[in-house]
Amino acid sequence: MDNINILRPSSIPDQYYFGDLPGTLQYSLDPEDLKQIPLPVIKEMNSYSSNFSLCEHSLENLHRLVPRSQRHVHWKIILMMKEYREEDHEIWLKGALLNQSTGKIALLTSTNHPENIRKKGSRTVKTLDGKWYVGHYRMSAPIYFWKELKNRLLY
Repeated sequence: MDNINILRPSSIPDQYYFGDLPGTLQYSLDPEDLKQIPLPVIKEMNSYSSNFSLCEHSLENLHRLVPRSQRHVHWKIILMMKEYREEDHEIWLKGALLNQSTGKIALLTSTNHPENIRKKGSRTVKTLDGKWYVGHYRMSAPIYFWKELKNRLLY
């Protein structure tokens, strides 16, 4: 594991990203690298919690997270979390998906409205669902996500 395979603080408060290539989608991460992620020591316990919660592993949710360009890849959900922001009716999904052909992992963020992504200056990618959009950037997530992903890959 090299120096890029660590979690770094995101510009989004209390979220972290893996890797070092901004503005790229992460489709082919090595599960072994993800298993070895050193989790940051967080002094404040509330940093381990977040507004994200585990959500259902369903075909509907899978289609909300997979970009149309990946329609011919056989993806399986490893982990999916959801956040609902009541003040502006934004729904965000964070997910780790297993490419069943290659054994590699994709990390993706999607939302229910393209404006949620565009207002942050990023490009959108339509999902298989057709009504949800993936942000064309590396995924950031709360420590809770990374800890749960690591546990699911290890055990």
